[in-house]
Amino acid sequence: MEPFKQGGEELAGLPEDLDNPPEQWLIGDWLADSQLDELRRGNEVIKIEPRNMRLLAALAQRPGEVLTVDELLTEVWADLVVTQSSVYQAVSQLRQVLGDEAGRPRYIATVPRKGYRLVAVVEPVRVPRAPVPVESPAAPATASPPIPLPVSAPEPDPISATAAPPAPNAEPAPTLATGPRRRAWLVGGGAVALAGAGGLAAWWQLAGRVLPENVRLAVLPFQDTSAHKLEQPLADGLAEQVIVALASHRQVRVLSRATSFQFNSPDALLPLAEQHFVTHVLAGELTRGPSRLSLNLRLHGLPRQRLLWREALEVELADLSRLALSVANQALDALGAAPVSAPVLPATPADAYELYLTGLQHQRSAQLPGILKAREYFQRAIDRDAGFAPAYVGQAATWIAQFHYGGGLALRDVDARAQPLIDRALKLAPELPLAQGLQGHLKANLSLHDEARRWLGPALQRSPNDVTLLTWTAKNEMDDGHPAAAGPLLRRAAELSPLAVQVQHLAGLAALYAGRYAEAQAHYRRALVLAPQHANGHWGLGLVGYARGQLAEAVQGYRKALVVDPRRDALWLQLGWLYLDLGMADEARHAFAQSQSQTAQPAETQLAGARLQLDDAAALSQTLQALQLPASGGHELVIDAALLWLRLGDRQRARRLLEQAVGLMLADPLPAWGNWDAFNGRHVLIDAAAVYLGLGEPARAEPLLAQAEAFLKRHRQQGNVWHTEPFLRARIEALRQRPQAAVAALEEAVGLGWRRSWCIAHDPALASVRELPRVAALHAQVQQRVQADRRALTRG
Repeated sequence: MEPFKQGGEELAGLPEDLDNPPEQWLIGDWLADSQLDELRRGNEVIKIEPRNMRLLAALAQRPGEVLTVDELLTEVWADLVVTQSSVYQAVSQLRQVLGDEAGRPRYIATVPRKGYRLVAVVEPVRVPRAPVPVESPAAPATASPPIPLPVSAPEPDPISATAAPPAPNAEPAPTLATGPRRRAWLVGGGAVALAGAGGLAAWWQLAGRVLPENVRLAVLPFQDTSAHKLEQPLADGLAEQVIVALASHRQVRVLSRATSFQFNSPDALLPLAEQHFVTHVLAGELTRGPSRLSLNLRLHGLPRQRLLWREALEVELADLSRLALSVANQALDALGAAPVSAPVLPATPADAYELYLTGLQHQRSAQLPGILKAREYFQRAIDRDAGFAPAYVGQAATWIAQFHYGGGLALRDVDARAQPLIDRALKLAPELPLAQGLQGHLKANLSLHDEARRWLGPALQRSPNDVTLLTWTAKNEMDDGHPAAAGPLLRRAAELSPLAVQVQHLAGLAALYAGRYAEAQAHYRRALVLAPQHANGHWGLGLVGYARGQLAEAVQGYRKALVVDPRRDALWLQLGWLYLDLGMADEARHAFAQSQSQTAQPAETQLAGARLQLDDAAALSQTLQALQLPASGGHELVIDAALLWLRLGDRQRARRLLEQAVGLMLADPLPAWGNWDAFNGRHVLIDAAAVYLGLGEPARAEPLLAQAEAFLKRHRQQGNVWHTEPFLRARIEALRQRPQAAVAALEEAVGLGWRRSWCIAHDPALASVRELPRVAALHAQVQQRVQADRRALTRG
């Protein structure tokens, strides 16, 4: 694999280190860990014999090369006197664990009379040992990290001689209303320092404090030490709110919950410290009593794990909603950093705040049942305190999440439900970053990208280290066709959340849109290592295969994704289209049926499946007559149906559907097209123009073609590289009766990886060019490549 790249440039710091071989490899579907002697795939973890792992490691270090039995004996059994049968037995055991077959090897192939070779794709997982980058607080991270590996010799703490003075306009650290009882220690170099200003300065020099702009702080989930151990949701929620508060600091950077909550002790973070993602850790224990809450806090410096500061707090439960900000500012004070401020909110009753925190925990499940349960808790918090702005934000977020997780909502429904809740939150707390950010996120979902920027910009200005705001802003830029603008935002998000799968997925998609396929593939492979049980890593690799025109690779990615999560109706639909491109009708029919059985919008899957009937007019007519089109919205589906009726020669039905959809579509503030549709080779305006031209109305077709052409041109100029863009351009040129330009665009599309050759024979937009000799040659060329991919799938 090529060195991991960011922004199209090759990164230094990833050399092959022959003296320090990797301890983990991605081998086909498996992650092999030679230190733990484990193979992992999804939720499956298999322990193997250390000698067998050494054998697998020997093969992985030279993938594709033939290793003789004698070489393996020397390398793996050097400390023992054994016969060649030991190699044969170990290979047999490895094959059994890997699910491999000697006759049809996918992992270890036997080379008769020579030895063995590893035939699966191998990716080493390494820990780079690069120096600490010197950068400004706003500078992006230099690279996304590899998976943390155990380390043996921690490096010294970064040392700075002097402390940065507090910002001149910094507000004093907020205190709890009743003033918590507190016992605090500042510990450095094994000595106790005075609590006064002079003592603090002396300790600063003694301990070698890190300048605030160099601090990378991880907040671990607080541990529940209450009598009945029932307060872990409260402990987790409180720690998460401390992270939210710290994210607004302009110098100190705080790791996201998605990364820091994967650890439960400071020593577990040593691998991240070695990679300079963490310099300090805040940990704590929470004990709840009848009316008070105790919180014991500790601040550690890494990688030496020195205890730098300790504090014990006792607060009334009535002050629970203000505790997170107070904890954040006391930790910042211990770090020598200026405090953070927050929008002034009225005190929230403890039970309302706890309901809100519980709702957040359910929302983090990223599954529809959890999202719906979170909505209930947010509503209960609102019922308890109608002035609690964050609860309105949380509830609004559940409606947007329901749309994205297949909850059967249209965007209009989402807007109607979420917008009043966001309006209420903004009225109560106009400067609440998450409320501003969610408003921008909603506008981005509605394709109102400039309006989204007007909200996301101020939110990110107030909370520059909030990974959620960074990813929302990046996605808005991507959806508006600016993948290069999304890159720095996602690199910063990856620095703050190096173990977050979603950040890797978005970064992969941005690279994919920009045509940087090796970079996209690196992001998706990293996502797989981070979370093998998550479908998006495999899905992303499938998308890379699709974009490069390697359909066998694309199908394999989708198949693996659906093994991990078979409930993803959109992935079944996309897989069905790939099978259509490959001419695998039975497989396409099965994929469409799976999608239709799970989706809340069956018309889209039914229209996709209708492509299987393009050569059977009676069956296609029957499918279209039974089609249940959406009562509102879904203009692109109505126009798609009109295009198919036109193919059947039923001009009257085609006209009726077209007329009812086009006017509403053009008047609708929500566009029915976007970069995801174009990346998948579809544009509703071109489809509508094709119907108008088929009906003999070129004057009504041309404005639609001009608008589609402008869309494609803008995205191309903004750095998007899609193999489907020249195909869409070819459709426009063919509809305008410009055959030479249309054929040239088709040739460009094929060169970039376009493989949907059945469109040449069936797309009404290409009717004027399909008989040309150059088009026939293109069709034959694509068919040859498709057949090779089909054979590869059959062999696999």
